[in-house]
Amino acid sequence: MNSRPLGSSGVSVSARLGALLVVLAGAACTATGRRETAALQDAVDRYRHSQGPSRADLAKAVASVPCTEASVCDAKTACLAGIEPTTRALLLKDEVASRIGDLEKKRLAVDAPEAQALPGKLEEATRLLEIGRTKMADCERRLIDLRLRY
Repeated sequence: MNSRPLGSSGVSVSARLGALLVVLAGAACTATGRRETAALQDAVDRYRHSQGPSRADLAKAVASVPCTEASVCDAKTACLAGIEPTTRALLLKDEVASRIGDLEKKRLAVDAPEAQALPGKLEEATRLLEIGRTKMADCERRLIDLRLRY
């Protein structure tokens, strides 16, 4: 017959508490990671589906998503690396479209310095969109990894 007291397995109480704390900490990290992943995914999705001037505000919303889990923070950084140039590009594109409208309605002279700068602004917007597109692919990969993890 076993001479240990009932419920005793030979493992110290402090070792049991330590193991319990490790399990609880892991569960808390998983829950935190899951919440942060969902918040980041939601903010990125709202940004992707937005149009017009609200895009800049939604880019700021992605930047303000809190993160404490390293993998979520890394994904957020990757997403912002794609969102920021895309947002700048779309603002430039809108500015060029507005100024072209001014040219068509004769509110801006063709030889005005502002009109002469339009092709350069359009080239810059195209360059920024390409950077954003490339970096958003990395964002998407990281978001998929997070969904699989959490």
